[in-house]
Amino acid sequence: MGGTAVAQDNVSWRDIDFGSCPLHSTLRVAGQDSVNSYMALQGCAARIVAAPRAPIRTTPDVARITGVKGEGKKDIRRRKTALATPPAGTRRVSATLDQPIRIGRIDSAFEPHIQASAQAYRIDPLFLHAIIGTESTYEPSAISHAGARGLMQIMPDTGARFGVAGEALYDPATNIDTGARLLKSLQKRYGKDFTLILAAYNAGEGAVERYGNQVPPYRETQDYVGKVMRRYAALRSGSGL
Repeated sequence: MGGTAVAQDNVSWRDIDFGSCPLHSTLRVAGQDSVNSYMALQGCAARIVAAPRAPIRTTPDVARITGVKGEGKKDIRRRKTALATPPAGTRRVSATLDQPIRIGRIDSAFEPHIQASAQAYRIDPLFLHAIIGTESTYEPSAISHAGARGLMQIMPDTGARFGVAGEALYDPATNIDTGARLLKSLQKRYGKDFTLILAAYNAGEGAVERYGNQVPPYRETQDYVGKVMRRYAALRSGSGL
């Protein structure tokens, strides 16, 4: 890994999924470019067939799936305005999730630790990369104004929950392992709702609960969720590798 990249405009966070291939039958898409756009369907190569578009007859029991690649600006605007209105006091995070993002530096020196924790806790290593890139830009000695430490910016109190002393959080392997354990505990609580997982990682589970299991109306937290998800989408697309 290395270098600087910009996420492609056709990469959508909505296609991301930690799970295995969800298809039980063949999926026909418009072409190879569309195949590459379905990031959430990794592992489904044998079930995805590239074929020219054919007219789709509208019936009450048929839903049309629009490929990410084929959407124009007008389609994207329509799709965004059709999103559900968030609860009062909560800014819409999804309005910024499709914006391009500059990946910046990706330090492969920590790759063995990232891969080890990803395998141990069944987390996509690129998700760990997305968090580390956003939190500390791969600086193991980083410390925030609030006292969060290391690559994944773990608070000492959070480290203590997992039996990790504050100074040990500057050790890359320990820090990544602690962050991955925290993410796994949040995944068990929030399932596949990545926005809530990241909101709780940034602002705490108590803040998410106080706002009815929604992303809290904190500008820092809302921006953080968008940045991590856009970085993750870019890495999954290959534009950051």
